[in-house]
Parts: sequence; structure tokens; C-alpha cells
Amino acid sequence: MHEHAVYDLPADYFDALPAADGVLVRMSENVADTLAHHAEQLIVFLERGEVPPGGSGLLRRGPTPESVGRRMFPDAYRNRAEAAAFRERHAAALRDTGAAHRVFARCCAGPMHTLPHAEVDDWLVTFGLARFVFLPRKGADPGMAGTWLTHVQETLILATNPNLVLPPTPSTHRLWR
Repeated sequence: MHEHAVYDLPADYFDALPAADGVLVRMSENVADTLAHHAEQLIVFLERGEVPPGGSGLLRRGPTPESVGRRMFPDAYRNRAEAAAFRERHAAALRDTGAAHRVFARCCAGPMHTLPHAEVDDWLVTFGLARFVFLPRKGADPGMAGTWLTHVQETLILATNPNLVLPPTPSTHRLWR
């Protein structure tokens, strides 16, 4: 049994708490499987340029590999030639799947882990990029997948930096009146 007890948590949950040697991550089996799936889909996109099939119905289309690539790796310069040169110089780093592979393996290993601080960055990068694969276009409703990916990122950030959530002080309380 891990040093932290799992209390009455909802059926699907993701929780992260500060730990002495990193961040304790607790999630339901279903969430671990779902996050592994999202990490795997990101790997497939980065390595083979394939996106999962889109929505259903006549007018619902999923993102194309080209649209995902443009949103995931926008132009770094206004000048198209400079932007293309930047992309060419940094293509390998932009498409590195090391972090996604590590997150995928961790999620497949089970629902509870203590992540070293350096590995938290892997999770933030992986699920930040995965959002591009699963959201059909900029400004679209993020749906359940986008909501969960955002929740995972926010929860990890707060566990890594608990000072981001401070109780109101007399000086800050006046700002909220």
C-alpha cells in the first residue's frame, strides 16, 4: 500500500499531490487507460503523421494531419521562408516522442505513481500536444477529452507549485470585492 490513502474518490478521477521526491499521482484505472490512449495517439501522429478518425455524421470531420501540424507547430517567424527554415532546423526536436513514450509507459503501468519533478514536464508537454490531436480546430469545444487533458495539466502544475493557490490575505481580499 502506498503511503497516501485513497479516500472516497469519484469513479473517474485524477489527483496529484506534492511529495518529498516529486508529485504523487493517483487516478482511476479508466483514466490511466484513457491517458495512455491519448499519449499513444500523440506518438502515432508525431512518428507517422496519422490522426484518429474524426466525428460522426455528414458534416462532422476530424482534424487533418496538416491542420494538426500547423496548430501544433505554428510559424515561428512572420516571414514564410524564415519559418520554414526554423521548422527544418528544429524538426527533430519538435517531433521528439521521448516524453510521450515515457508517459505512455507510466500510464500503462498502473494508476498510482510518484513522478520525479523532471517527469512532470513530460506529462505537461505530452498532454499539451495531445490537445492538438484531439481538438478539431482552434476555438472548438474541447469536449470531454480536452477537459480531462486540461484538468491533468492544471492538477500537475498545482501539485508542483502549491504556492500558486494561496489563501486570500487582507491586501488581496480587497481586490475581490
